[in-house]
Amino acid sequence: MNDKMLNALSSAIFVSRITLAGKTVDTDDKKIRASGLYPEWSIGKHSAGDIYNANGQTWECYQAYDNSVYPDICPDNSAWYTFNRPLHGTTPETARLFVPVQGSHDIYRNGEYMVWTDEKIYRCKADTNFSPDEYAAAWERIEE
Repeated sequence: MNDKMLNALSSAIFVSRITLAGKTVDTDDKKIRASGLYPEWSIGKHSAGDIYNANGQTWECYQAYDNSVYPDICPDNSAWYTFNRPLHGTTPETARLFVPVQGSHDIYRNGEYMVWTDEKIYRCKADTNFSPDEYAAAWERIEE
């Protein structure tokens, strides 16, 4: 079984368990845990609230767009961040690669986790739009 299939299976089990408990996938952390069930991003119309995966990260569309009309709105392009925000995990297990903050919609909040360029996990200690290199006081490295 490959990693993608394993992630999908793990995500399906997670969603089944919380659904049986009467809960919903309503936080960034839960959406990341369910990420194996979301599609890979593709060209087309995207509505606010759509969730998809691209470049090893799970994203949420927060402003609708049609990529077939505006082809510069794609992963790895600066226009991408105007319409999509990365989801941030609240546990070391849901930490994703650090994505530079573009605005108030995607700042790192106290208690969120990310993986820095040194491949270590960091916990945000205070709401910030800065990386550990730019403002170390906002971050603490988690010892494994």
